[in-house]
Amino acid sequence: MPETIAEHAIAYNDTVERATDTQMLMNILRARDQAPMHFTTIGSIRGQLNAGAGLGYDGSTGLGNGLLASISGGTSPGFDIGPLDRQEFARGLMRPLDPTLFRVLWDRNMPDQLLIYLLVSRFDEGPGGRRAVNDPRLRNNLTNEQRVACAVAGLDAQPPCDRFQAMVDRLTANGPILFNGYTRYVPVGPQLTRAESTKPELLASLREPGVSLRPDGNGWRLMRAIEQMAICIPGPPDAQGHQGYTASAVDREPPQISPMSQAGNPCIADEVREASAQPGSGSPARGVAWYLRSVEEVLQYLGAVQRREEQGIPYRIDTTGRVFRRDVGVEAPRLFRLWPAEPPQSRISARYRGQRWWVAAHDDGEDLTLRVLGLATQLLNIQKAAGDISTSGTVRLVR
Repeated sequence: MPETIAEHAIAYNDTVERATDTQMLMNILRARDQAPMHFTTIGSIRGQLNAGAGLGYDGSTGLGNGLLASISGGTSPGFDIGPLDRQEFARGLMRPLDPTLFRVLWDRNMPDQLLIYLLVSRFDEGPGGRRAVNDPRLRNNLTNEQRVACAVAGLDAQPPCDRFQAMVDRLTANGPILFNGYTRYVPVGPQLTRAESTKPELLASLREPGVSLRPDGNGWRLMRAIEQMAICIPGPPDAQGHQGYTASAVDREPPQISPMSQAGNPCIADEVREASAQPGSGSPARGVAWYLRSVEEVLQYLGAVQRREEQGIPYRIDTTGRVFRRDVGVEAPRLFRLWPAEPPQSRISARYRGQRWWVAAHDDGEDLTLRVLGLATQLLNIQKAAGDISTSGTVRLVR
């Protein structure tokens, strides 16, 4: 029976694939209609196989020895389907994504623009500052020349520019985004003389995790080590062709990516020592903060993209920098699109409210829908039990 068992295992896997893909498409279409989303899961599939053999005797024929052999077999599969309406799942669905996912996906060579559009909900300068919201309703058909002009304006871009699109084009115009994990040393208390650094009460402080005594000018200072990750945005090359980077700190609490001091070059260093703050001189670093979406917001966003596509506004993203190269006659691929009629190369389909919708095969130059669906499915699976995932206060990732 090994071949039979293998065939049934593959068939069950195919069943889960179709059920999962169909449910994902249906929920994106529900989001398009601004209707409630509903999730179920196949908890388990139980395949029971049985086989039997028998031997009988038939004396009525009068032929041979009358022995009759028989072989019988059958299957009786069973499965469990459960609605995902528990509190833990709802929390995971609504919880902002962990920013370390950005780094993990970046390591898999996901295009920067693809990740930013899917995972980032807005750029924000803080209270009273400018902001760029990732809202598909603001997208308009623009030429490459118009997009370049919008990117130059950045947060000052005005309609018909999509301000979020302008910021993404600007952030990715000079090359790929980089990440760097390093140790940040934060001063604790005042500078100490050699005599002060040997006092018993000070030595007791060194028992605290992450605290060490390090040289500081002509004296010593207690330092607390904090593991930090920086996301580094490339700037334009200088006259010698050297490229600089602007670093932002990555944290688990909103804003997940925020401006930071560039002292110590956090984009290339293994260790960065923070300068001691002088009374009255502290001021927050200026720049743009990034806010990440939850999985629910990702699905709502894809529904809004589909709604914009059906209104005749192709939702294209620049994955190769072709906008700033001003390639003639070359269009960027669509981020997400469901077809109301079967495309030439179809991959997935689902029926929703009496109509069948199709997903085309992946095409880096034209259609990223299948790749986006795969990423959305992974994000949903990660967040299903997010309420049970323990969190820590620091992150350490090494390239």
